[in-house]
Amino acid sequence: MSEENVELAWQATRAWNEGGIEAFLSYLDPEVIWHAPQESMEPGNYRGHAGVRDYFGRLTEVFDEQRAEPVDVIDVDAERVIAVVRVIARSEKFGTEIDAEWSWLIRTRGGKSIEVWTFTDRTQALEAAGLRE
Repeated sequence: MSEENVELAWQATRAWNEGGIEAFLSYLDPEVIWHAPQESMEPGNYRGHAGVRDYFGRLTEVFDEQRAEPVDVIDVDAERVIAVVRVIARSEKFGTEIDAEWSWLIRTRGGKSIEVWTFTDRTQALEAAGLRE
């Protein structure tokens, strides 16, 4: 069990809401790999802070408002946790809104997230981590 990694996930989600992408990046390793889901508007793998900044920047071009409310953090093992978040995003430009529960499977090292897989369903994240509900 890694209480440090659980706390890291809570803090990173809060940082996004309070300080935006730059505050969020402080919880990610400079060489992080971010795996966006296939269901995303911008699927693919994004590398490093520049890649993550690019990914979320593209989403910001569409969505005027974005926030992630922490729902749950599941301790997987010594270096992985699953952060379940409620993603809320609105686009006045396109008249769209997202209000969904997504899950991030986060691998950590040295107090930073080094790899993050994004899933649009908690069950997918659990399966990817080798767990079941």
